[in-house]
Amino acid sequence: MSIIPGRKTRQELQALRAEFVELRAKSQLQALVIDDITTATTAGTKKYVGNSYRDYLTTIKEIAKKYEGAAEWGSLETGNIIDVRAAFIIGQGVAAIPISKEFKESDEMKFVKDFFDYNDLDREMAQEFAKEGEIEGCFLGELSWNPDDQMVSVLFQSRVDKAYTINHAPKDYSAYTEAVWKPEGSTLDMVIKEPNFVYARFGGRVHLPNKPTPKIGKCLTQIENIDKALRDWREINHLFAAPVPTIECPTAADARAMNAAVENINWKTRKAVSIAGKLTFASPGLQGGTDSLEREIITNAKMVSGTTGCPIGFMGFGDLTTKLGSSTEITGAQIEASTSKERSVWIGKYTEIIKKAMMIRNANSTLTPLRPERIKVLIPFITAESWQRIIDVYLPLYTNDAISLETLLAQVPNVDVETEIEKQAKREDLKLERFNKSGLNPDNQDEADGEDE
Repeated sequence: MSIIPGRKTRQELQALRAEFVELRAKSQLQALVIDDITTATTAGTKKYVGNSYRDYLTTIKEIAKKYEGAAEWGSLETGNIIDVRAAFIIGQGVAAIPISKEFKESDEMKFVKDFFDYNDLDREMAQEFAKEGEIEGCFLGELSWNPDDQMVSVLFQSRVDKAYTINHAPKDYSAYTEAVWKPEGSTLDMVIKEPNFVYARFGGRVHLPNKPTPKIGKCLTQIENIDKALRDWREINHLFAAPVPTIECPTAADARAMNAAVENINWKTRKAVSIAGKLTFASPGLQGGTDSLEREIITNAKMVSGTTGCPIGFMGFGDLTTKLGSSTEITGAQIEASTSKERSVWIGKYTEIIKKAMMIRNANSTLTPLRPERIKVLIPFITAESWQRIIDVYLPLYTNDAISLETLLAQVPNVDVETEIEKQAKREDLKLERFNKSGLNPDNQDEADGEDE
């Protein structure tokens, strides 16, 4: 019994076989192209979603993985964005100053200096804490008394590692009462109570203190898409650089003969051949595909920049910043606006850290109790635009006696206005004294100095 309907001649069967071989070759070429394109491979097997990270703990674990360089996609962009944001949030560092000049030499200021030095809070640890806050959307610092050093230590506790829970007062979401987690291999919970911890929240909703999704957590999918599009671009370049040769022959017999000839000579594309057929190269359209991928990369980069506040120039797209306008103005305004909230939170939390550190010290020392209300915290932040504003606006006002020296100095970060005013008064007194002794113009310093000699 024949499996082919109707009767076929040998020539017809051979034609059908050749047609089948041709179709199989085309399908193999199509499979080759599809399998070499990363996104095309996954798009056919996965349901497309705009946000792949919708659980808080899963999100921050993925952020940590990307920051550590252990993720398949998005490590470069994630690490860069977190470092840039942390640097701008902390700015020129955390500064603790007296509430007024009478406390400049107080026991409180001495303790804060020793406390900051002991925990390295005035140097790189402030940046490290800010970085961890950007990764987890929160910060948990455990405070404990070290009897050997007679000082309070601050230890960061990671939510990625501990998966801790913050409990709060029944009617106050911001009144945190304890931090709880179960150590690995233990059946008992680890509990830290007030005043031995400080918890800062940088994202999420006010009534969900245990789900503070960081800004970068909202655009992880777009960050990954940048990497995947770059890889697709690379694959297209690879395919375009190594096209598949196709030889068209007039008959099936000629095709078989050509196939045998090519196999016998082990033909490579770098060799020149003369054939009795039409030779073409099957490859994807280069220009249209790469243009589309470039637009996809740029669009995703803009979305990530808008979400995180990281200027697009810091993400490797400096030419786009120039096209959009003044790069300095865009960079300064964008980063200042996107980090102002986090900076304010850190100011409040460092104030709380100092307060609780003094409480712990008072409870474990027989020395005179310290009063934390005598100290305030600043995180100076000034951009190039701010400096220019001081030069263009405040300095001319001061030189025309429209504002006082105190007002001018108050615009400059890391300047103790009262101290500088005192120094200025002493300089004026010295000028006057020299004038009385020499009869010279007190503003002529060189002449007065020469007279003193």
